[in-house]
Amino acid sequence: MKKLYPLKFKPVWKPKAWGGEWWDLCGFNDDDASIVAEGFLAENDVADILETYMGDLVGDEIFDWHNLHFPLLVKRLDVQDRLSVQVHPDDRVAAERFDSYGKTEFWYVTEAGPDARIFMGFREDIDAEKLYKACQDCTVDQLMNVFIPRPGDCFFIPAGTVHAAGGGLKIAEIQESSDMTFRLYDWGREHNPATRREMHLDQALDCIDYKKYDESACHRYRPEGVQVVAQCEQFVITSLDLHGPAKVPMESFRSFIIYQCLEGGLVVKADGADYPLAAGETMLVPASLDNLLLVPGPKGARLLQAHLPQPPKEDVYDGPKPE
Repeated sequence: MKKLYPLKFKPVWKPKAWGGEWWDLCGFNDDDASIVAEGFLAENDVADILETYMGDLVGDEIFDWHNLHFPLLVKRLDVQDRLSVQVHPDDRVAAERFDSYGKTEFWYVTEAGPDARIFMGFREDIDAEKLYKACQDCTVDQLMNVFIPRPGDCFFIPAGTVHAAGGGLKIAEIQESSDMTFRLYDWGREHNPATRREMHLDQALDCIDYKKYDESACHRYRPEGVQVVAQCEQFVITSLDLHGPAKVPMESFRSFIIYQCLEGGLVVKADGADYPLAAGETMLVPASLDNLLLVPGPKGARLLQAHLPQPPKEDVYDGPKPE
């Protein structure tokens, strides 16, 4: 069996009522599984590669825990109109009700227009009754924190956090491998037959964190150098601002690594070969590769690095069950 190499995939555009999103790396169902763009694995999807290479692709312990479910989803959002006020269930609720992962996610703002806004969590502790009433009388945004985003701002969004966005911005998103979204309020679109989408307020009420939002989950600046910007059970995300070559000791991660290039460009050197990565592109580096060398271009490179922490040792699992 041939050795794996850094993989790039064909992005898939998903139009939405508020704009749309590119799915750059997905492996959670057959219809949406990302297709490899280059190399001897071209035209194979990530699910097939995972089934063939198992721990060599994602890491042995990670494969033992997640089995044939690729655990992360990488997107780029183009938010023109307002994203619905929404919430995502955690792993326990999603597994019990839908046999799915939950959806904890991370946003990195790459572009923001003058009218861009991000609505994130509640300004103060509330309860389900107050939220339900606000969704009915179109005042739910008044309960939420409102941020004027700038490029480089980061938002960690744990499952259960009510959030929305709009006004013209682009976001790099890394999340659990799930499309579980409960819409609470859709800015009036739900009352127009031409724009109406399914709403899930009743389903969502017991999934929501009603406590005041912890703003320490936001990084309101452009992280420089190397900085961990999100760390949880589901993923670890590091912002890299590179102006010279950087070695990546793969054996210390025991996980695949995803690189999402935000600005500039670089070459990933692995096993004596060069793999270019330009702004807007995503690369999956298999866990079985030896040390990498990241070589930024003349103008440097800014990128997100995502990997999985090691799973817990106890035999407890709240994600989807393999068939």
